[in-house]
Amino acid sequence: MGPVAAVIGAVAAVGGTVASVNAQKKAVRAQASMAAEQQKQQELVYRREQRAAIREAQIRRAQGLATVQGAGISGGSLAGGGSASIGAQAGSAIGFGSQMSGLSQNITNFGISAANFNQRANTFGALAQIGGNVFQFAGGPDMVRNMLG
Repeated sequence: MGPVAAVIGAVAAVGGTVASVNAQKKAVRAQASMAAEQQKQQELVYRREQRAAIREAQIRRAQGLATVQGAGISGGSLAGGGSASIGAQAGSAIGFGSQMSGLSQNITNFGISAANFNQRANTFGALAQIGGNVFQFAGGPDMVRNMLG
């Protein structure tokens, strides 16, 4: 029974190690995907801040035109431009929220995948360790030495 146990232990050690390495590679890929999604979120926030700065400049311009109009100088497109700006801002806020929600969901999913793959890697690593212990306990190293020399 010693040689059979040694072979089983060796197979478990090698198989567990290979499976552990593969699971770790998948975890790394999932973490890279998660980082890419986080980068997209940061870029989305940056673009939103740029749009906010432009809107602020437009508002200041509109306020200046309103002041001029209040002084009796006509500006026919001022009211229409102001209401269009409000509508555009509302649409932008809704789109931003939807994009952020989708990216957050992707980040969460990639994080869960990475954690699952890391858990698999740990499980297979433990299996490899048990297999190595069985191989050692069953006299595997002595059997290999006897076969080779």
